[in-house]
Amino acid sequence: MLFIFLSFLIGLTIDMFLDSGGINAASSLCIAYARPVILKFSFGMQYEHQTMKFNAVEFGSKFTYIVLMTALHHLILFSLEIFSISRILLVFQKTLFSSIFTIILCVLITIIFSRESK
Repeated sequence: MLFIFLSFLIGLTIDMFLDSGGINAASSLCIAYARPVILKFSFGMQYEHQTMKFNAVEFGSKFTYIVLMTALHHLILFSLEIFSISRILLVFQKTLFSSIFTIILCVLITIIFSRESK
């Protein structure tokens, strides 16, 4: 419950600075609500048994988690921004290109900061 509230506050803060009318708060709140389901899908039994450490899991699971969360967030964000069923192709286009850029950045940051010293 705390995580959902904090994600709403982060989205609301972004909305206040961007004057975007609450779309960031709504998309942040939706992915916070969907996070347990996506974690269970991406990490499986490690998440269920609470033995998961993000740096210790395999790259494929991390990548699946990043892709699903990013795509869901961007889809909700651009759907609320455009809010027109006749422009659904524009929503998908913006979602695809923004998600690709964001996923590349997230994967690079994950690789840089998860290097284990030997």
